[in-house]
This record gives sequence, structure tokens and C-alpha cells, in this order.
Amino acid sequence: GKPLYARNADDEFMPASNFKLLVGSAALRSLGLGFTFKTTVSTDGTNLYLKGGGDAHLTARDLDAAAAKVAQSSTHFTGALITDATYFGMQGYQPGWSWDDLPYYYAPVISALALEENILHLYIKPGPTVGAPAVLRAEPQTDALKIDNEITTGPRGSKDTSDVARDFSDWKTLKLTGSYPLGAKESDDVQPAVPDPAAYAGDVFLKALQRHGVTIDGGIRSGAQPAGAQMLWSHESATLPHLLSDFWEPSDNLMGELFLLSLGVAHRGSPDTLTAGILAEKRYLKSIGLDPSTVWIADGSGLSQYDRITPRDLLTILQSDWNSSNRSVALDALPEAGVRGTLKTAYVGTAAERNVFAKTGSISHVRTISGFLRTRHHGTVTFSFMLDDWIEDADALAKLRADLFSRFITD
Repeated sequence: GKPLYARNADDEFMPASNFKLLVGSAALRSLGLGFTFKTTVSTDGTNLYLKGGGDAHLTARDLDAAAAKVAQSSTHFTGALITDATYFGMQGYQPGWSWDDLPYYYAPVISALALEENILHLYIKPGPTVGAPAVLRAEPQTDALKIDNEITTGPRGSKDTSDVARDFSDWKTLKLTGSYPLGAKESDDVQPAVPDPAAYAGDVFLKALQRHGVTIDGGIRSGAQPAGAQMLWSHESATLPHLLSDFWEPSDNLMGELFLLSLGVAHRGSPDTLTAGILAEKRYLKSIGLDPSTVWIADGSGLSQYDRITPRDLLTILQSDWNSSNRSVALDALPEAGVRGTLKTAYVGTAAERNVFAKTGSISHVRTISGFLRTRHHGTVTFSFMLDDWIEDADALAKLRADLFSRFITD
């Protein structure tokens, strides 16, 4: 379409979560609407294998259902419960992720065998007196990590300063610090990232097996499921249109990485799945008329400090979605101003409400938003506003955006 305004459109910006538009759109084009993530439980007659295929939304309840199914087949295995996270060939972090982020839910360890978004659901209550240790409740119950609780009970009415930290010399320990006020109700879900998702899933599954009367003589270890193992249970995620909504609307970093690695599996151009996924994204960029050498790809979520893309390239990605048969899928998956996702409370009461469909992005000093405006006189307008090194007030920026969007929509 005809450009209405452009400034620094060909400069490379750090995109933050606007980078999720790239991997999501590439997945739509390359993986297909019927794509799902799959998790299986199999046996070779001796060992039991829990194999992950990248389903971030696998839950403890799912594993309980798996344990019930296994119990119908056998209640005793002389071997081990083996967790298989080899599908992507890696478990860890992407290049350029900040160490400061790693204890938190938005920077989880990436693993083909995932459980509960690779976070622990943790809740805090005050102790009986000031200075007493705070009381913790964790779901699901697990012995796969140690919790070092240093949170104390603060004076009534004091500020909640509880926080989570990671001691990288003791990788499997979550350290909780700060204070929680006396008399306060139980906290919301704190959601620290777990250090070893495969071990976490294995431990939760083992406990479920034990509840259903299944014994495993050899404990838990990691490994690869052999060819020919008999499948006892399988679970598939929702299909890609639903996954894309679950990815773009809340801006789910883990799903961005799992999509990128899944592209690598589907279009393996390298033994390394991350490299293969990046190559698949570059092939997608080339297919929509972009020069892949102008886009610096380090991950799928935009959390990396190394990612770079121009506003014009983001517009091309969005326009490709608009002009494809997947237009409605993409629009339905994006946050909508005043309605859903990261824009649910944005621009309410302005002309932009219900007329902005866009992916937001925010990391330290970076604020980005790219998507579609439904205007009164120009049809649907594609836009990308990217700010690096932003140090001013966030509310002022939100008001500026609301004014700009409303002006575009009504003029």
C-alpha cells in the first residue's frame, strides 16, 4: 500500500517482543494450521519413557492422566523412568538473554520436555509474627529443585519486597528473599522459572505414577527413547491457530523459542536445531521479498539483546499475513486494544479502542508496537512504531500512542 508516514524506517532496532511476529508468521506459513506439539509415554518392557515434543502447556493434570493410563498397562517397571528432552537437541537459554532475567517466568529454560510453562506456581503467606519465616505453598509438588526460603514476615502494612534469585553456583536452588507483610492475604502466583524442566516433569510424573500404584525400581534419569518402544499414552496440544493466540496475546517467550526450534526440526538445514530454525526463518523472509541479511536473529521471542530488525521489514511481515489466506488467523491472535492480550486495558475510551490489533514489545529502554489500525477513511493501515533507548515516562508514551492512533483512525 501507499506509505502515509515514514521516519527511520530502514534503521535496525532492538524489537523486543515485536520479534514474535517473525517466528509466528513463519510458523503460519511453514508449519501449517494443523500443527501441534506432542508428548508421549512409552516403554521398552523395562524402562518407561516420557518424551517431550515442545508443548509448553503440558500440565501436571495431563501427567496425572498419563500415569492413570500407564497403570492400566502395568504397575511395575524394573528399569527407570527416563526423561527424553532430545527432540530439539538442546536444553538451556538463547544467546543474548540477560542473566538478570533468568530467575523469572518470562525467561524460562528452553526444553523439548516442558511442564507448566517451565515455571513453579509459588504462593507466599506471612508467618505468625514479625520476623518469622514466611510460609510457602508450591504447585505442583516436586523434589526436582530446592527452595531456599529467606523471606521473613514484615510489619503489618509494610511493603511486599519478596523476590526470587538464582544462585548460579548451585543451579538447582531457587532462593527467595525479602519480606512479606504480617496479616496480608496469600500472594498471587509468583512463578519462578525452574532450572531443569525435564527433571521437573519427570519428578512430577513419577509422583503421579506412585499415586496410581505404579512402581519404578530404577528411579529417574535422562536419556533417549529407543526406536520401537511401545506407546502407552500420547497428548497433543491445541492446533496452531490457538497456539498463536496463546503466544501473541500474552507475549509468551517460551512459546517463541519452541516455535523457532520446531521450524528447525521441520526444515533441518543444520544438525543444530537453533541454527536450523534461524535458517528456516531466513528462508521465510526471502520468500516474502526481504533480504535476510538485514535481520539479526538470535532467538524467537525477542528477549535477546542481539535481535535487530527494521520497522519496514516488520511492515512487510505484517502485510504478508494480511495478504495471505491466514489473515483472519493472524488478526484473531493479535492483542486487540481494550479487548484482549497485552492491549486489553490500552486506549480504552479513545478512538483506538477496538481498532488497534498489534503486538507490543517491552524490555529495558525499548518500547515497540506493530500491527494493524482499522481506520475510517483509509481502510486497514499497517504500522510499526519502534523506540530504542527510551528513558521517559511509560504513561506519557501510552498517551502519545493513543493520540497518534486515534488521529490516524479518525482523519
